[in-house]
Amino acid sequence: MERGRRRCLGVRESKFFLVPISAATINWKTGIFSATVAAFIIESYKKLSLDSGDQTVFLLGQVSRQLSGLANGTFIQPQQYPSSPPSVSVICVNVVWLLSLVLSTTSALLATLTQQWARRYVQLPQIPSVQSERARVRSFLFLGTRKYAMHHAVEMAPTLLHLSVFLFNVGLVIFFFTIFKVVAIILLVIIGIFGMAYFILTILPCLDHDCPYRTPMSSIFWYFWHTIALLSAFFSQRVLKHLHAVLVPPNLGVVTGYTQRKLVQWLDYVEDSFNRHWKCLRDGFRESIIRRALDAPLAVDIKALTWLFQLPALAEKSKIQTFVAGIPGETIVQLFSDPSKRGKITLRDHLFTLLRSCAPGTVGLEEDKRRHRLLDCLNAIHHVVKASIVPYSVSPSEPVRVLNDVRTNFANVGLMRALWDDLDPSIRITARSICALLARHFLRQYPPEESELAWLHEVIGLPSHVIYNQFRDTPALDNMNIDAFVYGVLSNQTDDLPITQAISFAETLVILMRAGSQTSLRRDTFREQLSFLISRVENGGHQHRDNVAEKLRKIFHGFLSDSGTAP
Repeated sequence: MERGRRRCLGVRESKFFLVPISAATINWKTGIFSATVAAFIIESYKKLSLDSGDQTVFLLGQVSRQLSGLANGTFIQPQQYPSSPPSVSVICVNVVWLLSLVLSTTSALLATLTQQWARRYVQLPQIPSVQSERARVRSFLFLGTRKYAMHHAVEMAPTLLHLSVFLFNVGLVIFFFTIFKVVAIILLVIIGIFGMAYFILTILPCLDHDCPYRTPMSSIFWYFWHTIALLSAFFSQRVLKHLHAVLVPPNLGVVTGYTQRKLVQWLDYVEDSFNRHWKCLRDGFRESIIRRALDAPLAVDIKALTWLFQLPALAEKSKIQTFVAGIPGETIVQLFSDPSKRGKITLRDHLFTLLRSCAPGTVGLEEDKRRHRLLDCLNAIHHVVKASIVPYSVSPSEPVRVLNDVRTNFANVGLMRALWDDLDPSIRITARSICALLARHFLRQYPPEESELAWLHEVIGLPSHVIYNQFRDTPALDNMNIDAFVYGVLSNQTDDLPITQAISFAETLVILMRAGSQTSLRRDTFREQLSFLISRVENGGHQHRDNVAEKLRKIFHGFLSDSGTAP
């Protein structure tokens, strides 16, 4: 249980290990910035009260004038020192800078608290000595961080620091406008440029979810924007419903006039907008980005993986094998058949190199590792071939080019002949399935090329002229191909096929019999074709016909019965 919970919480816990580092960085930056703000405040707060130096200069000037008047025999009336309140600009500068100082010190305090919270989150689960108790404490604290939305508190420290910098820059521009306007204008232009860039970085991730740039204000802008849009959609909906009630006469719900049709269209649009913005507010900023990524089309994965295949580090065969084994079948088809990457290294090139490194007779690999790599390559090729027979992703013009390439470079007779008789049933069945599916395609290409006819002769096991003479009879060709596939798999099979290999065998047989696919099976057609196949095997002259017929009955016993299920 401890191990399972560690796996579930590992990613989130690793983020908490990074919190003290980021918090320490924020503390250091906040300290430097707070000292800078304090230095400016020392100069600005003096303007809020009377300057004793100015008052002394005024009094000394008045004494000098009185002494000059006495020397001339005149009396000069003493004047009161003109004390005027500080200007609005001086007050604004001090208020803005003091707020900036308060926010920066609050950011430092929050960063310190975040360090303590993260340290507590990491240390508390280490106190119990029993692993199950450690797992319980870890889960308890993790759920607490989700309950109280701790990620918002962690993001608050940099948010306050950014607000503090913004207020400081505003105060700096106002301060220099009271001193020297030319310098203030230049400063205003520079700060305006940086402010515009900051605003763009703030709104970009809200408009384009895959934008890597963001600021602490992005989530605030996200909620503000969707709240305003939600309220606008809500009030628009109320107004449109009122207009519909006033302008459209009562009916039985049938849209008749132009006005009613337009109002209904606007109502649908406003309602969709309301639901969309409500969902965004409910999911939150981070979850909405994740949902948008998960809903992205398959082309996103194709583009990323195609770029990844160009990396020199991926040339290592063990790494590309891991990728081939982990990529879904439909994605493999897209990567293999993508014609837009001419001149670049693609999955096809990596797969070709990988297959040659584990072909029968190669050295340098342990036998188990070689067979595992070979099976990964064959499964990938099988996905590509099956996609061209049961199309679900490739374009109409693409299968011909792809299948010709597969037949020439991946399913050539020199490689496949050794795999057809392999002791591993997975390798044998997958290799036979690849060739049978390819043969189904090339048996429909009339007139056949000489190389295709020679390849079909090796796969089906019949003379080339026999195959060529039957090229107008598609059902007869399909029966030849099916017989070759069934006998090739089952004639030398002494024991029953394992369940995984039996399913793979059945899926290929369904496609060859034109009874659908593994996802959409026409049961009646397949049952009829299967019964005809068993009858043809039993009446044939093959030396292993009894063994093959018995194996077919065992594999499809439940399916042949009325109460059975699909294979």
